Amino acid sequence: MKKITYLLFIAFLTACSSDGNSGDDAPSDPPVFSRLVINSSNGTQLDLFGTNTTTLSASGRDQFGQNIAIAGTVGWSANNSNVTVNNSGLVTGQETGSSVVTASAGSVSQTITLTIIDTEPEPGTYIYVSDAVNFESGPWKILRYDEDGKNAVTFIDDDLAWPQDIIFLEDQGQVLISNLSSDKINRYDANTGDLIGSFATGIDGPTRMKIGTDNLLYVLQWEGNGRVRRYQLNGDFVDQFTDVGISQSIGLDWDSDGNLYVSSFEDGTVRKFDTNGNDMGLFISSGIQGPTNIWFDEDDNLFVNDWTGDKVVQFNSNGNLIGDFVSSGLDQPEGVDFFPNGDFLIGSGGTAEVKMYDSDGDFIKNLVSAGEGGLVRPNAVRIRIIE
Repeated sequence: MKKITYLLFIAFLTACSSDGNSGDDAPSDPPVFSRLVINSSNGTQLDLFGTNTTTLSASGRDQFGQNIAIAGTVGWSANNSNVTVNNSGLVTGQETGSSVVTASAGSVSQTITLTIIDTEPEPGTYIYVSDAVNFESGPWKILRYDEDGKNAVTFIDDDLAWPQDIIFLEDQGQVLISNLSSDKINRYDANTGDLIGSFATGIDGPTRMKIGTDNLLYVLQWEGNGRVRRYQLNGDFVDQFTDVGISQSIGLDWDSDGNLYVSSFEDGTVRKFDTNGNDMGLFISSGIQGPTNIWFDEDDNLFVNDWTGDKVVQFNSNGNLIGDFVSSGLDQPEGVDFFPNGDFLIGSGGTAEVKMYDSDGDFIKNLVSAGEGGLVRPNAVRIRIIE
């Protein structure tokens, strides 16, 4: 019995000696300033033509990764002349390329790599494409390509909601983007793509836009009463031009007499209006399934992007079917624009390409190859020549 009691007493002493609360262990290491963490107010990319500065800040961490006051002051330096950085961590881009900026405090230092670009468009020809992505879900964007369909830049990705069309107002230095899902047209800087604000709101799903000979902006509506709306180029509403509506309207153009034509995707038709917006009835009621963009040539032949039929269809000046103008290679054609020599571009939504054709409708090449620059579903194409 005494032996058992003695063993229990020894076990008790052993347990007490291994208990962290016994006070016999040495205290844990105190926190020590060990590293820096750098934050940038404008990310890691500077644009010589846009956001050209960022403010860097540094915070301290101890050996356990916890916040700790920085020992001493933080000094800033860059490894080359692509940027300048002052004592407050303000970085300014100077030349394109990359630069490594170092923050130092005592013997502790940390680096951040910044990329400097220049998005200012040089004189030349550029292709702008509205990307509908998955229609009602983004992320939507407006892409810019050079004349060869290369060097893609995400030109606009701010405040887009199923973007539909692109109109440049060169004399104002602005570009307008219609947004079906947000019922508004936005203004952006024509060169930087920075959001300026709203051009017009309260539109029932704006789709295509064109500037008429009266220097007014004509805007189609996918929903609501479907009537064509007109605006001054400063954004002031003028009127509802047409006396009847067109359901899911998504293509418009004028003939040589100034009559307006509007396509209905839902009905597979094209309706004609006179110069005062009075309804003149259906101009095309058959031969197309899901029309998007429409346009006339100098002989008043009408051409229709048939999104559902995967082709471009041609009609004469009386609305009679001539036949397929482009019948192969297209998949969900939407968006069209023309080069000065008559060659034209069409977005091929189903293949994520922008295709180039000559004035006879013969295929030239895929100007923008499939998925170039992250393109998913082109639905507007605009050629811009900067002199």
